[in-house]
Order: sequence, then C-alpha cells, then structure tokens
Amino acid sequence: MIQENVLPDRLITLNEVAQLLRVSRHTVQAWISPSSPNHRPEFAIMARHAGRKTVFIADEVTAWLNQRRGAVYSDNPAARTTYWRERFIGGRGLLRGVLKAPERESSPLRSGFAGGLLALDAAPILTWLADGEGSAALLIMVNRAEGLVLSVPLALWLLRRAVRSPGHYSALRDFVLAQNIFELAPLNEEALTRAEDLPAAIGEISLQSYCCCLEAGAATFVTADRVLLKTPGLPVSSF
Repeated sequence: MIQENVLPDRLITLNEVAQLLRVSRHTVQAWISPSSPNHRPEFAIMARHAGRKTVFIADEVTAWLNQRRGAVYSDNPAARTTYWRERFIGGRGLLRGVLKAPERESSPLRSGFAGGLLALDAAPILTWLADGEGSAALLIMVNRAEGLVLSVPLALWLLRRAVRSPGHYSALRDFVLAQNIFELAPLNEEALTRAEDLPAAIGEISLQSYCCCLEAGAATFVTADRVLLKTPGLPVSSF
C-alpha cells in the first residue's frame, strides 16, 4: 500500500492573523474573547492554544476570510480608538429632543453586511443622535463592523449645523472628532473620479460621502438617499 505524505497544518500566530486580516491585534483578541462585546464565535472557534500562545491554522483563517464576500478590512486601525464601538453606542440619543430624526424611505434593500468597514451617511448619523426609528437596525450593523467611516465633507456639514445650537456644539464635536470613533475619509481626486459615473440626482452630501468612504475602503455605505438605494450594483444599504 502506498501511503501519501500528508503535510501538517501550517500554524500562524495571533499577530500574523491580524496582519492577514488587516486589523489590529486588539481586534483579533476581542473576537476570540467570550467576555468581549465584540466576540465573534464563528471566528473564535478557530483559535487554538500552543502552550501560552494562541495560534490558528492558516488555511482555516484564509477560508474564513474568503467567506466574508469581499469585505474590506481597515489598513489604518490607528485612526480610531480601540473603544470606538463603546463610544459610538454611548452617543445614541446625544441630541434627543433637540434634533428631529430625518424621515426614512421604506426600502427592502439590505446589504447582508458581514464585516469590514461600515460607512455612514447623514441620515443614519442624525437618526442615531436623535435615537430615532432605525437606530436598532443600525446598531446590529455596527456590531458586525470592524470600524466606522465618516467622510470629511459630512463631518464638516454636521459641525456647521451644530453651530446653530451652541449649547450642543461641543458635545457633537466631541462625538464626531475628539473621541476618535470614526476613520475620516478625505475628499480627494480618486473620490471625485468615482463621482463621475454616478447619477446626478444623488444628494450632494450623500454623493460626496459615498465616494469618499468607498475610496477609503468601506465595505458598505448606509444611507437613506433614494437614488443611491435604487442604483443597481452599489454596495449600499438602508437601515
């Protein structure tokens, strides 16, 4: 009988997994920790222990990554705090009673968002700050995200609106900028080029935000813009 030589599984360290997924070591640790609010059971099951070290089988991690359906993971984790999710959740209802949540068009479009960077348009941000209808659905998506992206044009738009309510400006500025909750996506030449192929009827802020965030690596753009939601083939989602 001829015996086939079976190659042993190649093991990789926690640091190597973080590099492969383009996330921070802290993120991987949170995914495998049962006590973490960011725990991912389907990922944690791959973790093994070799003495005091946590290791993974390389092929299993690669297969898991391929199942993410092209989700883009951040190559700039330093742009946000490791506690970004907790701080974002803490901002829910920050302007409740001051800000009226925007009306949302009922849309069946859901992205099936499974991971990577999640980008937010004006409507979901305002809904979150007002704790309006749609906040619960948005929270589900945020809990699946590796990070949040906000475009620089939208950040400026939000802060200019906040100037009209001086008593709440510092709190909103803290949420948008100071707490490092979001990775800020710049308006650059690549974003402008992307805009050339999109319908002219898209709202200006939504158009700028979409293009900036997609160029920054966002996997899904959450919006209430009717034209974006109805344009085939775009990685967008209602909430």
